[in-house]
Amino acid sequence: MSVRGWAAAPWGVRDKLPGIMVAGALALVAGWIAGGLGDPLARNPVLVAMLFGLLLGTCLECPGALRPGIDFTKRYLLRLGVMLLGFRITVVLLADLGIVPITIAAIELVTVLLVVRIVATRVFKLDSGLALLIAVGASICGGAAIMSMAALTRAREQHVGVAITVITLSGTLALLLYPVAFMAGLMPGLDDRSFGITVGASIFELAAVYGASYSVSEGALNVATLVKLSKVVMLVPLLVVFGLIQSRSKPGEAKARVPVPWFVFGFIAVLLFNSVIKVHPQVRRLILEGDQFLFLMVMVSLGLTTSLARLREAGGAWRLIGVGLLAIMVSAGTAYGLVSLAGLNASAGASQRAAPGQPEAAAGSGLAEGGDGARLFSAVGCEKCHVRSLQGSAGDVLLYSDLLLHDMGAALDDKIVQGDATGADWRTTPLIGLGLRQRFLHDGRASTLRAAVLDHGGEGSIVRDRFFELTEADQQAVYRFLSSL
Repeated sequence: MSVRGWAAAPWGVRDKLPGIMVAGALALVAGWIAGGLGDPLARNPVLVAMLFGLLLGTCLECPGALRPGIDFTKRYLLRLGVMLLGFRITVVLLADLGIVPITIAAIELVTVLLVVRIVATRVFKLDSGLALLIAVGASICGGAAIMSMAALTRAREQHVGVAITVITLSGTLALLLYPVAFMAGLMPGLDDRSFGITVGASIFELAAVYGASYSVSEGALNVATLVKLSKVVMLVPLLVVFGLIQSRSKPGEAKARVPVPWFVFGFIAVLLFNSVIKVHPQVRRLILEGDQFLFLMVMVSLGLTTSLARLREAGGAWRLIGVGLLAIMVSAGTAYGLVSLAGLNASAGASQRAAPGQPEAAAGSGLAEGGDGARLFSAVGCEKCHVRSLQGSAGDVLLYSDLLLHDMGAALDDKIVQGDATGADWRTTPLIGLGLRQRFLHDGRASTLRAAVLDHGGEGSIVRDRFFELTEADQQAVYRFLSSL
């Protein structure tokens, strides 16, 4: 087939390409804007992309010529991004998650679905069909769940648009509030893992889950992804139940087909591949950077097509805003309460997550106990590269390193090229035993921990700047934690 014939093929590449290219260009701009904003937005480019898209969508109506590509980005590139998240996770991490977080997600789903639907109908006086769509979007996976339920119940098109707008806007607010609350210490008892469980169980959209957890740490992102995808799978039995209820209430009506989230199986396939095949670090880095860019494109596209004018429909803006805020409070409160009740907070899970073979003193100090220095070490983002432990042949190995190459900027560029590593590329130094050292960094150039942190540039520049925004007392707490390793 010729290029011209391929472009004119039934899948409509020619129609979609302009919208996809615009989404990509705007994602680049959003990423650039995020990098210059400073904390807390600099560490959450996904949120910046969403706000940027909302601003453009409010000021300039999305042209019809871009709609096919924008819609393709929101639906299919989001699914591709979710599948590529499998390169962040292995079977070991999946097994380590356990059944309790998934149970929490299931209880949260049922609680939010019932409470939001009942209150939206009886207190806010919304149409029962619209209330159901908003409740489903809040309890499972946002717009995807809304459209699936709408197809099953043959909901009014106006209700679908209003429900997606409410969930998108309230989900964006949650994307902003969760990381800020965690960093400010307003979610006491949570470490990165329990924060990831809370995020995955309660934030509505997959892309928002990615943004909120990624802004805290890699570990939080991995856990949040697994918990969220477990909720997406729960969409299928929920739709089956509603289908049975509908068939009994309307026996003469043709049954609608229950949609299956096939992209979840794609995620599992990538996860299994990542568990068996060791991907080259540079290739993996490119995949993960490309994956983040896909999420930026998705969030820009969601913002462009979210119409604030829809809030004036279906009974008044104040009612819809009230339901959106209710959904955030119920989902966040339920997930946070269940995580605390299950003992998945920092102090309760510390001894269980200590590396095998480590003495009790090591398991009871520093990061394992969630002390101030350890908490701040994680909160500012040091754990994104200095990962606490990696899986070894005999169990977890305590390292505080991901053993991957990272661009550390001009200050550490020695101009030496080794294989794929340029002069600025350095493998993350394990921090275990740091308290026994008198000089720091790869060549011992730094005589103090402060000097070593200050030399972090490139990929580490945002975390470095975040660290030096801490008070002097907090910085000293981190230094004491590092000296205890």
